[in-house]
Amino acid sequence: MGLVDQVVEEGRDREVALELAARIAGNSPVGLRAAKRALRLGQGLDLRAGLEVEDAAWRAVAFSGDRAEGVAAFNEKRKPEWPGE
Repeated sequence: MGLVDQVVEEGRDREVALELAARIAGNSPVGLRAAKRALRLGQGLDLRAGLEVEDAAWRAVAFSGDRAEGVAAFNEKRKPEWPGE
């Protein structure tokens, strides 16, 4: 059913979950907000409507300061400093 992404040793679930949360939080705030919004709005929609929601999320991020910073950081081989805009 795809309900399990990762199996961890007993007692390490919280630690591993916090590591995953930190990895997610290290990404673009604009991108994360757009992804979360698309997941919320797209739930239960048919394919066409879902793709429209996804496209709107992409457009919100594609022209953002975070995208420009992400591209610059990648090209300069450094960690991005997200402006959050």
